[in-house]
Amino acid sequence: MIKRQLRIERINAVLKEYLAAKTAAGLLTAQTQPNPSYGYSQGWDPKAGIDYMNNLEATYIIRIYAEFEAGLRDYWLTFRKRETRPKMFQLLNEAIPTQHFPQDTIDQADDVREYRNFLVHDIEDEPGGDIVIFAIQDAKKHLCAYTACLDPAWR
Repeated sequence: MIKRQLRIERINAVLKEYLAAKTAAGLLTAQTQPNPSYGYSQGWDPKAGIDYMNNLEATYIIRIYAEFEAGLRDYWLTFRKRETRPKMFQLLNEAIPTQHFPQDTIDQADDVREYRNFLVHDIEDEPGGDIVIFAIQDAKKHLCAYTACLDPAWR
């Protein structure tokens, strides 16, 4: 199988996990509405359930980006035969793109990188005006579009 297709499938699998988790969150809500102390019998307090639901999409955007990053680092090491570990900004914007990468595809994937960094490092703050906020489906779309530009000879 072409490795870029495998990497796209892994990103898509994380989205499906998110959809399953979102379904589970709905079931959790149905369980906790009539019994707010339900979590105590499972080893967690009601705030943990609320936090779970509030952080669900951010958690899975971070996971989707982790799959994307792992793919780029694998491409860099196994296809490009480079043993260096450039920062993701450099890898995504400068080291990997070729003439086959539309600039808007690079820019959108980089915007997802910046949003992911905000989620990991600055979640307590409000996003600055330069941070684009993504729904998980849009983040997946942009990261898959970038991955689809990788050389199909990568096996």
